[in-house]
Amino acid sequence: MFVRSIFACAVSALALTACATSEPVCRPADAAERAAFGAVVAHDQARLAQLMAQGPAAEQVRNLDPRIEAQVFGQRMGDAAVRTVLMQPPLCVVDGAASNGARISYVFPQARFEALQNVELEGLERGRPGLDHIACRYEETADGWRLSDACLSTFAAPAS
Repeated sequence: MFVRSIFACAVSALALTACATSEPVCRPADAAERAAFGAVVAHDQARLAQLMAQGPAAEQVRNLDPRIEAQVFGQRMGDAAVRTVLMQPPLCVVDGAASNGARISYVFPQARFEALQNVELEGLERGRPGLDHIACRYEETADGWRLSDACLSTFAAPAS
């Protein structure tokens, strides 16, 4: 009887876990994310580069490389850009895949996240890149997780 009860509990726990993972979980941005997002909203490329993991993307941001300026900061409100999404608080972050010291997170204006999710569909509904969400890659450093791509993953072709 006791073994059967333990087995029943284990099966129930697995079923609950499986159900819980099919619905995306949205959380508020943490302090490091808020700092980086604030630098984008303020159009402060020097501060954004300082907050990023050091590498080619941070240098491109620091030098305001014209190839990425429009994608990160946009030209005017409403452009498909990282800044466009960040200027619609409150924001909500959905953590994606993480492995080997790297992770990706999807950032939405809270209202867009709620409007896009469909209980009939499994997984995360993202909507339009640069308008409904942004995708940000992070690298684990000695100082914690740091933005590594200025959220340019938003505009990368989806992996097949």
